[in-house]
Amino acid sequence: MAKKEKKDPQKVNRVEWKKNGLRHSFISYRVAEIQNVNQVALECGNSPAVLFKHYRELVRPAEAKKWFAIEPSASGKVTTMPKVEAAVAAA
Repeated sequence: MAKKEKKDPQKVNRVEWKKNGLRHSFISYRVAEIQNVNQVALECGNSPAVLFKHYRELVRPAEAKKWFAIEPSASGKVTTMPKVEAAVAAA
């Protein structure tokens, strides 16, 4: 953005990145997606009690579906990874 508009990168307003923001988002959306707190706790290394306290019912399943569907725009710099089902079937 700064280069295209010829702005000084040091003067461009930057977004503050929340510590563990993607981890928090992943857990919230994953709990909403699969509705299995025990499984998500195992996946992320937390206890189910922590997930119930901080993440349960913060996100609806429809929002989780949209969040996990986010993909980068098609440019020559994206490496496509196989879907989980395809990777498991190949193994």
